[in-house]
Amino acid sequence: MGSDRILLVEDALSMQLVVQSAVGNLCALTCVTSVADAERELADVPYALLLLDIELPDGNGFEFCKKIRDNQKFQNLPIVFLTWKSDINHRVLGFSLGADDYIVKPIEPKEFSARIESKLKRRPQGPLQTSFRKSDFLVDLTSHRIFLVHVGGAESELNLTPIEFKLLVHFLRNEGVIISREELLVAVWGSSVHVSAHTIDTHISSLRKKISSTGHQLKAVVKKGYCFSFQPAVVKSDVTGT
Repeated sequence: MGSDRILLVEDALSMQLVVQSAVGNLCALTCVTSVADAERELADVPYALLLLDIELPDGNGFEFCKKIRDNQKFQNLPIVFLTWKSDINHRVLGFSLGADDYIVKPIEPKEFSARIESKLKRRPQGPLQTSFRKSDFLVDLTSHRIFLVHVGGAESELNLTPIEFKLLVHFLRNEGVIISREELLVAVWGSSVHVSAHTIDTHISSLRKKISSTGHQLKAVVKKGYCFSFQPAVVKSDVTGT
């Protein structure tokens, strides 16, 4: 058995046994059945990977994934959804929230083992990323501030509300992807909060005005949601971590 620790959040004993059989030779597998238990485990034990069901007795796996990704401590933790939900919209939402893989039950043990082993081998080993740059946006994840980097290297801070910060970070991480209002709701507010479509549109309208001088486009896509894209003349990606 490998020395890596994997946390499986799954309330069905039968699936716990299937996963144990598939990856038991790769890692030390810990199984919990609820979000609350998972939070306690992650607070106390350094895990190499998180396997996460979506429908749990005390919460939603999507919302828990978002919570984990919002925590700097777990930024390098690989997250793999393991679920019966095969709908493409669920898959897209999972990846947009920061999942590293999305596996639909029932699993094929050899393939499942290979995918998990690949994630363990490729997981980041260096220091946590506290900032990243996309085009002329420099994002400080620690202070929750976003700066525009001008020609010559000068920086100016965007005056964003906490909601606008989360929205822009999500758009930057999913540049060129159409994101529905439902996905934005889960990614920014969480699925347990009731937010109207009008409220989401209002926040995005305000954000659009604040970034209008950059020339980048935050477009509404009829009946689908929103899509953020960089103007062609700007270098699309230069990601750095500190």
